[in-house]
Amino acid sequence: MKPNFPPVITLACLIVQFVLIFTVPIPIGINLLLGLVLLASCIGLIVFSFLELNKFETTYVPDGEPEKLVTTGPFSYSRNPIYLGMFGILLSVCFFSQSLSTFIVPVIFFFIIESTWIKHEEDKLTEKFKKDWEKYKLTTRRWI
Repeated sequence: MKPNFPPVITLACLIVQFVLIFTVPIPIGINLLLGLVLLASCIGLIVFSFLELNKFETTYVPDGEPEKLVTTGPFSYSRNPIYLGMFGILLSVCFFSQSLSTFIVPVIFFFIIESTWIKHEEDKLTEKFKKDWEKYKLTTRRWI
């Protein structure tokens, strides 16, 4: 067996982690750190998405009339980066609260947005941008 075999590497890393925990513990609420990183990146994603929509002079209002199909910036990775950012913000609260019960809220948000607004917006984009929308839909995932 090679010493760089993934399970061996994993075991070695676990041993190092336990040695560090017992010899040089640096206490931090990892949930707070994860929550802050997630919150900051999701706010950044939303801001970047708004800037991209503004650059193409199209609406960011969910019920607005889109002037252009934006497929660049964050929209090249997700068809719904703003909703993804909102989901992430709700998820970050779960980390801050340290409560398992709060995880139900982002799940409910996901299903509400998925079955109402995303469907509504995609129907509108299909009608307005036909072939461009179909091509974009095939190359870019709905969430991530």
